[in-house]
Amino acid sequence: MAAFSPMLRQLGCVRSSLRTRELVQPQIARRALSTVYSARPQPTPLPEKLPEAFLSQLPQRLRPDQEPKKLKIYPPPPSTRAVCRDPIATLTTSQLSVLDPTSERKKLFDYRRNPRSVKVGDILRVTFKNGDPFSGVCLSIRLRGIDTSFLLRNELTRTAVEMSVKLFSPNVKSVEIVERTATRKRRARLYYMRQRKHDVRSVEGTVWHYLRQKTSVTGQVSGGRKKKN
Repeated sequence: MAAFSPMLRQLGCVRSSLRTRELVQPQIARRALSTVYSARPQPTPLPEKLPEAFLSQLPQRLRPDQEPKKLKIYPPPPSTRAVCRDPIATLTTSQLSVLDPTSERKKLFDYRRNPRSVKVGDILRVTFKNGDPFSGVCLSIRLRGIDTSFLLRNELTRTAVEMSVKLFSPNVKSVEIVERTATRKRRARLYYMRQRKHDVRSVEGTVWHYLRQKTSVTGQVSGGRKKKN
């Protein structure tokens, strides 16, 4: 028997593919039309009393004792936006009422309403609850609400020292004005005083005279103790 050549094999494949295309016919989409609307039938209620044998044959969801429980609906909580319009301002006010109940420190640095407030160039003395007091020239004041701070500069053991103090810090016990500046400064930040020709250097002598006058007037030494006669 003669073998088929490769060319005949390829033609046989083409013939078989043509036959399959002839057999496959396109399907026509059909739709069912209804002219009469039939309502959904209502479920037939079960009799009130059924034998236990019948109840066991019903699905779990259709048994009389498995009715869906009614969920308790709670009213929505009040809107925080209606209660508190500005939460940042409310939080700042509540913190200031605790840290500065008498508003004494706030008035001390409120230059817009208090003409006797602290100005840059004044010599201040800060007393802490934990630690030694620090005195120096006020170089700058940063008014930021609860984060208000000021920068003091002094010279200790021939070394320039600067300290940034938080006004409303719980560790700050008191802020006193030792000496006011002779002239009103034209700058809000006296950073040029860090230069050697403008540096005030140590202010310990001025603070010592201030404490001496305070002791003679109030009869108390530094630390709140009464002077002995």
